[in-house]
Amino acid sequence: MNVPREVTAAEIAQLLRDVDAAARRLGYDGRGSVLDVPDIARRTGIGPARVQELLDGAEPEPPPRENKAREAFYRGLVSRRLDMLRRSNPDSPDGESYREIGDEVDLSHSLIGHLVNGKRSARPEYSSPLETRYGVAHGFLSRPEGDALTEHLVRVKEGLHAGAVLEGLRVLGGEQVSLRRTDDDTPSLEGLVAVVDALVARKRILDRADRAEPEGPGGDSGV
Repeated sequence: MNVPREVTAAEIAQLLRDVDAAARRLGYDGRGSVLDVPDIARRTGIGPARVQELLDGAEPEPPPRENKAREAFYRGLVSRRLDMLRRSNPDSPDGESYREIGDEVDLSHSLIGHLVNGKRSARPEYSSPLETRYGVAHGFLSRPEGDALTEHLVRVKEGLHAGAVLEGLRVLGGEQVSLRRTDDDTPSLEGLVAVVDALVARKRILDRADRAEPEGPGGDSGV
């Protein structure tokens, strides 16, 4: 049986250190300034208390390896997360009706009920239109908590790297950057931050040298 790789607490801890470094690079006070537990919960479908436990070092719950238990695990994920979404509409405090949801995504209301009650597995043709309707990330309904949290942290880290690149470009007097591939590796934002930082450091050295250069006769710079 092909068992997917499981996310570990050590991987989450490393990502949090990466977020710390990227946040401080922009002048923030580490992860506390850019990570918000309720926001993470909304974006991942993980309960706020559990989000905090994972951020504090708890091991993510892995899907069972036995087929029947694994299927029940994923049905439970879909059930909890879809029910959370249907109750998130402030205009429907008791939860949107199965018929209302089904009519909007062209699925039967009985199927929506089975998904909410954990009686059906969410195949892509079911989950994709539901995730689109609620404006959540692809995989929101069925992604295990370790995968959901790490993908969110990666997006936060990349957003911080993008901010650092833009900050460097402003110092350099530019507004955009063009990436050119020269090998089989796809350029990363993290690598680009290092390049822009090096260019900014070089510019500052040259600027200091220009300011220190003595002026020649008539006010012109000496050669």
